[in-house]
Amino acid sequence: MSQFIIATHSYLADGYKNSINFFNGATNNVHFINAYVDDQKNFVEELNGLLEKLKTDQIVILTDMPGGSVNKEAVNLIKDYDCKVISGINLSLVLELIMNPDDKLSDEAIRLTVNEARKQIIYVNDLLKEEDLE
Repeated sequence: MSQFIIATHSYLADGYKNSINFFNGATNNVHFINAYVDDQKNFVEELNGLLEKLKTDQIVILTDMPGGSVNKEAVNLIKDYDCKVISGINLSLVLELIMNPDDKLSDEAIRLTVNEARKQIIYVNDLLKEEDLE
């Protein structure tokens, strides 16, 4: 079974958790880390601990910002845990991935899902102008 870790700056991961629960109900294969919000918690240690716990399954780490500190730490762990890292996530992408019925996601399935999610980002004003022209 695929395990998903949503790791974000601040409390964005909690927002994803609430939205996922709204659309899909609670899921036991999705884990959330709000990075850098608690001085008592070390994000890297928390991520390492979760990866260690889940290492027998396929692990997909979803981060908020490419090039951000959360993503950089996740990328540093790819080889150690043979995990997949996707950055710049949006809710459409997250829901599509976690609702995938396959036990494991192939690289091709991930690529297709990422490409479809890119199409979800739309500047609606331009879309309305195109409709007006038609």
